[in-house]
Amino acid sequence: MKSLVIKCTWPLPLLLLLPLKLQGNYWDEKEYDLEPGLREFFREIASTGPTKPPTKERIIEMITVGERPLQDYDYCNSELRAKQIHDKGRCYPERYIVGMSYEELSKACYGQRVQCKNGVKFCRRSMDLTDGVRCVLESGERMVDCMYTTIYMTGYPVVTCQWDKESQEFIPNYIHNMSLPE
Repeated sequence: MKSLVIKCTWPLPLLLLLPLKLQGNYWDEKEYDLEPGLREFFREIASTGPTKPPTKERIIEMITVGERPLQDYDYCNSELRAKQIHDKGRCYPERYIVGMSYEELSKACYGQRVQCKNGVKFCRRSMDLTDGVRCVLESGERMVDCMYTTIYMTGYPVVTCQWDKESQEFIPNYIHNMSLPE
């Protein structure tokens, strides 16, 4: 019995003549015409894997009050859109923004350990009372359709922290709750 390779030797040279095709389109020149911030935004939305962790500057922007006062009408809708706070273009169901400086909020990482919600193992509670805003999703699924209810609060921010390699200290990365004063 003859082997299969001897019978079908003619297609092998033809396969070697076919051009190689890259996986994905890595050489898209249009992508490099965009400014870097917009390019990263499109890459984050189009990606299928986990997002890259935010930088310290982005964390500060997402959890502290910007230029606008907290008491401004429709604060959550305009501020979350202006700061582009979303999860791959989808709305967050709930978000907290505090009116204290980031340096004061960083002290919360060394504060009292408290019970967290949403399955997070442990959180830290700030020892300083502060004003803040709770943004609760009212309607919408995509970033452009998100409508939030703005709830003004005074309480102690409950945060999770992460290790920052540059500053060699724990920094708050997310506000889970504002515990009310007793």
